[in-house]
Amino acid sequence: MNINNQINFYFANRQYTLIWQDLDPKIINEVIFFVFNEISSKNKLNNLIFTDSNTQPIQNSLPHFIQSQHIFINTLNSNNTSLINKEQEWEFQNLYQIHQNQLIIQKYKKMQKMETVNYQMQTIFNLNQQYRETSQNIKDNTNMINQKQSIERSASTYPITKIQSTNNQIIHKRQAELKSYTIEEVQLHNTYKDAWIVLQDNIYDISYYIDKHPGGREQILRGVGRDATFLFLQHHPWINFHYILEKFQVGYLIK
Repeated sequence: MNINNQINFYFANRQYTLIWQDLDPKIINEVIFFVFNEISSKNKLNNLIFTDSNTQPIQNSLPHFIQSQHIFINTLNSNNTSLINKEQEWEFQNLYQIHQNQLIIQKYKKMQKMETVNYQMQTIFNLNQQYRETSQNIKDNTNMINQKQSIERSASTYPITKIQSTNNQIIHKRQAELKSYTIEEVQLHNTYKDAWIVLQDNIYDISYYIDKHPGGREQILRGVGRDATFLFLQHHPWINFHYILEKFQVGYLIK
């Protein structure tokens, strides 16, 4: 593959290298979006920030990335300000060869090739769109919950107009601490109106979200009342589920 553009992203012990030639910037932006979602979901990150090899901030935009070429990914809560050594050997390396209709990902560990994964570019677009829709639905739901919480706080000041809410999500968020539950206790919450789900030992009450699920009610109900981690990762491993569902968490799974 002839190369006339290359970007290197670095996070923790992993390097992500994107290479392409004469492509629409929209395609490159979609691949970058895909890569960032993968990093966020695997590491349960929320807000990513970008710096150059001298730890100077870089805007999240393709022209700035191309200009810098070497971009260090960090989070708002991280205190890591060490300089990037572009010559060092990273334990894990992902090489993304971007073509008009295809994305080829070659994965390495300690310079040894582990696997190659091919995606049709339309698949990348579809996955990104599903992520955007899911994120937007959760934001809409969160805004609605925040509005109800605000109403309840105001109502408590004026008892004569106090509003009684039946929303389970609000009740859960009033609890000072998250509780621990056994899988047998989770299995009791397996209905449309009382739906708990376990994802990587975190327990979420998704009752309020079922009708908003982009994949439909039937699909999300398959994971209700049980540990659905494997099922979730089968269908959308790129999604940072804890960032999306954090407000709905009710506890942790006891093993």
